[in-house]
Amino acid sequence: MVLGDDIKAAYTDVGTAYSASRRGPGLSGELETGYLDFELNRQVTKPFIREYFIEASLPYDTECVVGDVLEFTADGRRFILMNLTADMFENQVYEYQGVLYKCNVTAGKLERSSGEDWDGNYRKEPNWVTIDDNVHALQAESLYGHSLETDVELGQLGLEKFELYIPSTYGVRVKDRWTPISGEWYLVTTVKKRRFDGVDVAELKEDRRDR
Repeated sequence: MVLGDDIKAAYTDVGTAYSASRRGPGLSGELETGYLDFELNRQVTKPFIREYFIEASLPYDTECVVGDVLEFTADGRRFILMNLTADMFENQVYEYQGVLYKCNVTAGKLERSSGEDWDGNYRKEPNWVTIDDNVHALQAESLYGHSLETDVELGQLGLEKFELYIPSTYGVRVKDRWTPISGEWYLVTTVKKRRFDGVDVAELKEDRRDR
């Protein structure tokens, strides 16, 4: 499409280079590289939202789908593609509009219990199987509440309940164990699969089960 090609060429001239990947167990290869245009949401006052949520325009022939991870080539920031809406002219797509959530976890571990084993002291302990140990996700306090008044580091958020925004390709389940950084363990208590297509929202709390 001529209009789509013109817009794509403009992205190449003045846009931001990115690479996209579809991540999950057995899915870690690069999907595509290209250029996009993005802008910050300047109508909000909460620093966290201004930093972590951005709007982007992608070329008409992108292969990306919701749940893919986009990495900005210049600075290495990584984002989950949360939605993708086609802009059309004369029944043809000329570009896509999307919303990106910044990943504040880029090497998280997702584990699942496969029963129990006996330890050296003849006590039962969970047998953990790693689903993926290179998970890209966003973990934060409730994004639909009113608590995100400052941009707080992940390790300083305490042990309250969190929400985890994670691509559906990881297949997160209730009772899974989530480790965003070494020394922190969270229990998946709820998984919301219908809030976004391609992205699951998991509620977390401190995991007090045996390590």
